[in-house]
Amino acid sequence: MLRKLSVAKLEPGMFVSNIPASWFAHPFWRTSFRIRDEADIERLVEAGISEVLIDTKRGTDIAVVKEKPRRPDQERFAELDQRIKTGLTKRRETLRNSASLEDERWRVQFLANDAIGMVEGLMEEARLGQRLDLPSTEPVLEKMIASVRRHPDALVPLLQLKEHETYNTQHSISVAAMVIAVGTTMQLDEEQLLRAAQGAMLQDVGTSRISARILNKATPLTDLEYLHLRSHVEQSLAVLEASAGSSDLMLQVVTQHHERLDGTGYPHRLLGPSVSPLAQIAAIVDVYDALTADRPYHRRVEPAAALRQIYSLAGSQFSEDLVQALVRTLGLYPVGSLVRLENGNLAIVIEQHRDNLSKPVVRVIYNTRTRTYIQPQVLDLARRFEVPAIVSVESWQQWGIDQRRWRPV
Repeated sequence: MLRKLSVAKLEPGMFVSNIPASWFAHPFWRTSFRIRDEADIERLVEAGISEVLIDTKRGTDIAVVKEKPRRPDQERFAELDQRIKTGLTKRRETLRNSASLEDERWRVQFLANDAIGMVEGLMEEARLGQRLDLPSTEPVLEKMIASVRRHPDALVPLLQLKEHETYNTQHSISVAAMVIAVGTTMQLDEEQLLRAAQGAMLQDVGTSRISARILNKATPLTDLEYLHLRSHVEQSLAVLEASAGSSDLMLQVVTQHHERLDGTGYPHRLLGPSVSPLAQIAAIVDVYDALTADRPYHRRVEPAAALRQIYSLAGSQFSEDLVQALVRTLGLYPVGSLVRLENGNLAIVIEQHRDNLSKPVVRVIYNTRTRTYIQPQVLDLARRFEVPAIVSVESWQQWGIDQRRWRPV
């Protein structure tokens, strides 16, 4: 039975069936969930949510709560207000004690180089038929996890632009980083996060045994060539199963990252629950990263457009919850996007507000009316009054602006 309830009356154990607000306007990646503790209630209050629908069949009913001795409302609200203030203080202290975003972006350039070197070595070993030392990947992955937790807008955007010659390697690192970012949004436990990232990083190791002529072909593949390309899943699985340190979670990601919930994927055309949730995360970010990269046979699309394409597949090929988690992680306007403001200026998205995805931090660089560059200015669209809103996502190529010059690193 559904019941509308004030957020102030929520208690741990209740099941929230629906939040009556746009899902990107609140900090929860799901709109239905069980209240685990007081922190969940505080997050609803901080997001400005006053009422929710609870499902009394799936959680505690208000009647159970009413049986408890109730304190005066003034006392309860004062305590809640204090908890919120304490939480905000803790978050401010955490930010003061962590590296700045600029410092993190400097650090991740070295981390990305280390990761690329490691994957290149593993790909060469796989090509030569050697066994891989899988535990050797863990220190780099643990550094990536720590980086994403400090500042999720540092590592993932760095890997967005790829060189044609090293696409496969950079794609592997980029997918692993995004799996970490989405998994962090979903609050996966440490073991799941590490194994999912490890699987994502190595899911295409079998391409080292695929002809470069097929991998780099600029014209459509023949049916035979396409079958050969799809065999990289079995090739990857064979390499990893023969290597020391593989895990079931990692192999699930490798085996199923091209499967789709509606059975249209490969190699086994799995349906619905048969597809591992970790593999679904890898599948979604694999598609996103491929869409946003230039390939011999494919011109990249803007990140926001790629998100729209993926969102159109939610509920059919991909889980709606996981697609929402991807958007929650990357933002409506992913870092690195070129956007037009109401005043006609162009700006680059340089940082997200996870509690307000429609108003990121941007760097204004170009006046479309005069078609000239202007003195760069950083605007926090969520923290300043009377700032111009974003009206559209623009193409770097259309405006003749070099994205590499302005990428936020």
